[in-house]
Amino acid sequence: MHLAVEAIALTRNMRGMGRYARSLLSAMPAHRAELRYTIFAKNASDVAPLSEQLGALQHIMERATVRPASEMASTVCDAAWYPCNFVTHRPRAGAIVPTVHDLFPMLQLDGRWWKFYKRTRARYRYTRTFSAADHIITGATRSGDELTSMFGVASERISVVPHAADDFRAADPTLVDGLLATLGVRGPFLLAVGSQEPRKNLGVLYDAMRLLDDAGRAIPLVLCGPRGIHGFKPGDASPSWLRHAGYVRDDELAALYARATALVFPSLYEGFGLPVLEAMTVGGVVICSDVSTMPEVGGDAVLYFPPRDPRALAAHVTRLLDDDGLRGILTRAGAMQAAKYSWSRSARGTLAAIDRGIAAHRR
Repeated sequence: MHLAVEAIALTRNMRGMGRYARSLLSAMPAHRAELRYTIFAKNASDVAPLSEQLGALQHIMERATVRPASEMASTVCDAAWYPCNFVTHRPRAGAIVPTVHDLFPMLQLDGRWWKFYKRTRARYRYTRTFSAADHIITGATRSGDELTSMFGVASERISVVPHAADDFRAADPTLVDGLLATLGVRGPFLLAVGSQEPRKNLGVLYDAMRLLDDAGRAIPLVLCGPRGIHGFKPGDASPSWLRHAGYVRDDELAALYARATALVFPSLYEGFGLPVLEAMTVGGVVICSDVSTMPEVGGDAVLYFPPRDPRALAAHVTRLLDDDGLRGILTRAGAMQAAKYSWSRSARGTLAAIDRGIAAHRR
């Protein structure tokens, strides 16, 4: 199989969709020995950096050629795979198979003109992608249902192929001793990761922390990632329980997952919810919202709360602090849930979906 891969976002996207694409590019050859790639970078200046990035991974560059995206229009392939949501450049011949992770740009339902503009632009890009696609991959059943309900994509044109986190390795918990000491964290703490955009819903976590503080049960909240437009911004006075860790390496994040009393993931909407799976993979405990794709990923291994209910969230934190056995129960359940996911299974499912796209294209 000759697979063209539109990878214009990979050099700048180190987590999320970029990690998804790199993991599958590395895992797919084990299931298709004859597989070869033509991987398209954003432009000629991105060819060398992308080649170097992919060369650090196994099983990719010995079967790959990296070219600028401007050459995709002259490429003949069995299929073109688009791992980052949208079909942009198209091959001269070959099936079209995008991975559509989520429809979040369509869900920013407020009246500001620039949000309306973004929704309009996103609708155009999604419609164009679905029209071009021979088959579509998405990461969760809930996400697939949204493609059908919002855009009328027939269910037989969709393959649900879950993501994975088995490449996310457990780290020595003492690795973050220095970081925690710098932050003034010496005992139990909560962890939150990601941006502060409104859909991440960190406001409910802050409200829960205030409730815990009022009850004399507050513990530090370590926040990894950037400050943003929602919640606390540069220059704001931070409460005594808030610690900003900024960006951390993957091994530091793994150690924080394992050390934390819990990862709190209160998001209102996720295409998959990878931090939930990452935390369970390395032995962490998770408290997360009970909406969107989170229950599908977390199964029975996490503590759920309604995403607008800070009291329910605070109650879960209190339970973990008071019940010494609960953490062990959740850690074991999380390991069992995480074992259901692997990049090898995802690679096998992705190739099967691409095969369906090739068959549909030939028909």
